[in-house]
Amino acid sequence: MRELGPTQYQIVLACTDLIARAGGRQFELGYLHDDVPVDQAGWYAHVQYRGVRLFVEDQPGPAEAADALARKLLTGGRCRCGRLVALSRDGAITYEDATMADGSRWTVAQARAAGQCLWRRVGARWEPACPPPVNPNRPPRRERRRRR
Repeated sequence: MRELGPTQYQIVLACTDLIARAGGRQFELGYLHDDVPVDQAGWYAHVQYRGVRLFVEDQPGPAEAADALARKLLTGGRCRCGRLVALSRDGAITYEDATMADGSRWTVAQARAAGQCLWRRVGARWEPACPPPVNPNRPPRRERRRRR
C-alpha cells in the first residue's frame, strides 16, 4: 500500500478531528480487498455515534473515504451558530424530521428558518464561516493576560 500524500493526510486528519468534535466513537477507516491496486480495494469509513452508525463504502482511497464520511456527517447538520450546514455556496441539504446527534429533532421548516452557514475544509480541519461562540464564563483575552 502506498503512503498518503500531504493533502490526503490532511483530509483524513480533518475527518478525525470533525468526528472527535462531534462526539463520535469507534472511527474506522479500511479496505475490503487485499492484493489489488489501491483504487480497487473498496475503501470504507465508519463511525459510531450513541448507537447510530454512519458509514460510506466503495471509495477509491482512504482520503476519499474520510472526506465522504465527513461530508455525510455535516450534510443536514446544525452549526454551532444554529444555522444549517452548507458545504457549497449553492446551498444546503436538510432531511425531513431529522434527529440530531444530541437527540433533538430538527424539521425542514426549522432548518429553512435558521438560515445557512458555509463549512469548508481548511488544511486538517473543517471550519464554519461563523465566528467562534463567545464563552460567557471565560474572560476576554485582554483580561486573561493581565491576570498572569
